[in-house]
Amino acid sequence: MTIHYEAAEKIREWLGDRSPLISITLGSGLGSIADALDGRDVLRYEFIPGFSRSTVDGHLGRLVSGRMGGKKSW
Repeated sequence: MTIHYEAAEKIREWLGDRSPLISITLGSGLGSIADALDGRDVLRYEFIPGFSRSTVDGHLGRLVSGRMGGKKSW
């Protein structure tokens, strides 16, 4: 199994039945959007195969799942 499949499997396992309808990739300074999600859950990149722990100040290195405007997102 390649690292991409391992990462996808880890994320699927973490999401469980919370399969997202929307995916948003946030850049620097936009973490407050992820913090505003209702019912949010966080998976740190360091626990996803092939992802690295963030070493840049201000970059939390996390995958966040939650609801915004009634839609599931991550």
